[in-house]
Amino acid sequence: MTAPRPGNAPHGGRVPAPVTETLRRALGYPYAAPGESFVFRDGRTFALDPAALAGRTPVLAHGSNRAPSQLARKFADFPGDAGTVPVTYLWLHDYDVVYSAHVTRYGAIASTLQHAPGCRVRVAVTWLDGAQLDRMHATEGNYSVGVLARAHMASEVATPPLDGHLLMYRSARGPLTEAGTPVGLAAVHARPRPHPARTQGQMLEALRRAVAPRRAFEPFIRDLVADPGLRRACARHLAATAVSARVPHFRQV
Repeated sequence: MTAPRPGNAPHGGRVPAPVTETLRRALGYPYAAPGESFVFRDGRTFALDPAALAGRTPVLAHGSNRAPSQLARKFADFPGDAGTVPVTYLWLHDYDVVYSAHVTRYGAIASTLQHAPGCRVRVAVTWLDGAQLDRMHATEGNYSVGVLARAHMASEVATPPLDGHLLMYRSARGPLTEAGTPVGLAAVHARPRPHPARTQGQMLEALRRAVAPRRAFEPFIRDLVADPGLRRACARHLAATAVSARVPHFRQV
């Protein structure tokens, strides 16, 4: 999804300047990332050296964790080599990246992985050292961690073995649904999807209409970030639509 230009809401309304960055962060999920495998270091991206993957743990990134802006936030206090993160891409067969039935503290509806026979989806892998892995675990409170084993995957670059070694985070809330079916992230490449795909803006607008129809869009996003009670109300609404997570290749650790 392309985030709206500063000063414009997804439905064409004017965005008050004080909340522009809040809107950008909420609407921009899962955020921009380079089109090819790369290395993140000190807020910048560089060409991948495959040797940099050695000795690191591969972790599936189906949402924002492959984006440089999110890596910069999560590893802001990891300077230089300590914050260096290689990121590669692969195609995962019989799955899709769909919206999870929870809202983040920064106002976005997050992602999860869901079994979708016949679909293949392009996801990323972050290659983390021990300290980075501990930090990543600490930031994924709405997810359980496990290993993806015996799934059909095709990496776009040469990597150490992934089968049985690829960690992933599975939503503890399950996927939300629209008319009983999961909803794919329009910003994530997948084909052929057996269900609809929506932008983050479309999903947040639908959530606003359901939970707070009298609030305008911009104040709703601002309050969603500032008010834990509103986030809980939104979570209850999304939970009422949720279905169980189906990731048959997932083994919790």
